[in-house]
Amino acid sequence: MENFLRWDNDLDRYIYLMGIQDRNEKLFFRVINDYVEQMLPIVYTPTVGLVCQKYGVVYRKPRGLFITIHDRGHVYEILCNWPQDKIKAIVVTDGERILGLGDLGAFGMGIPVGKLALYTALAGIHPKGCLPVMIDCGTNNKELLDDPLYIGLRHKRIQGPEYQDLMDEFMEAVVRRYGPNCLIQFEDFGGHNAFKHLDRYRSRYCTFNDDIQGTASVALSGILASLRVTKTNLVDNKFLFLGAGEAAFGIARFLASALKIKGLSEEDACGRIYLFDKDGLIVRNRPEMVDEMRRPYVKDMPHLRVFEEAVNLIKPTVIIGAAGQGPLFTPGVLRAMAQHNERPVIFALSNPTSKAECTAEDAYRYTNGK
Repeated sequence: MENFLRWDNDLDRYIYLMGIQDRNEKLFFRVINDYVEQMLPIVYTPTVGLVCQKYGVVYRKPRGLFITIHDRGHVYEILCNWPQDKIKAIVVTDGERILGLGDLGAFGMGIPVGKLALYTALAGIHPKGCLPVMIDCGTNNKELLDDPLYIGLRHKRIQGPEYQDLMDEFMEAVVRRYGPNCLIQFEDFGGHNAFKHLDRYRSRYCTFNDDIQGTASVALSGILASLRVTKTNLVDNKFLFLGAGEAAFGIARFLASALKIKGLSEEDACGRIYLFDKDGLIVRNRPEMVDEMRRPYVKDMPHLRVFEEAVNLIKPTVIIGAAGQGPLFTPGVLRAMAQHNERPVIFALSNPTSKAECTAEDAYRYTNGK
């Protein structure tokens, strides 16, 4: 730990830990187990966001399997090249939406690598049973395409039937190689693909999407725990989301299910949930189109483009930030929440920390400790 602490920034600490993992894997996981509080922010968020942005700099050796759009027809053979035969858990990404940082292409491999380190350190899955996978279909990030240290395909991201065929082949190849009980966790796919993959594969494979289902589970747990503090019932609350992407919509959908369990109809449950995206409050008369999935949450009310105005109009008891656009829970928003609620519930869920809607300090300060 003395050597770890002598580094004065988290990126160097991450590189130091990866060096230990290369030389002595048992020591690496022992350190994470013994110093969980200090190590988790380095091995995963928030440091992993910076690691992905600088992946060309920190890259020392391959960790995991890279499968490209040009490997269609050979995915099973590529999986057979991996030296371990008994894989229990795969974390896969295509790098299109890494945390709140956007399209990082192949640099997104830092996410599966970091997540599976937690699988071993905290869940006890042997590292030989874990496989990080990057589905490299290119990137639309021009800075990366121009970066001489970029390790991925140097062309625009390929979508459409070619992309879907590759994903179908990958899922079939995993089951053929490792069996139907191998867990496939989808991580940081773009919203349009994340929901499509979940609906397409959930009934046929042992799979889940962490951004949609994992985040929703944790968020709902937090909401239920907050009821002990607010002394209210779940059905008596109003929920306003900042952001309407895969994380926000996943939470909203799970929250609506919980409200229905408490006795509300589908319409009434969705009626207590409000979505605010980059074009403003999702309402019926706004000029921007609303897709089919989000239509149950459309409201008949004015189209507001300023989040603070939406807070003052709706008077939500809970606001949930999942926009990944930085400190949008402004002092005005936080003061409005305190004005309308005796105990306001504020979830700033975006990561890394630089993309969070507010800090805990701000939430306490501008609500006067409420």
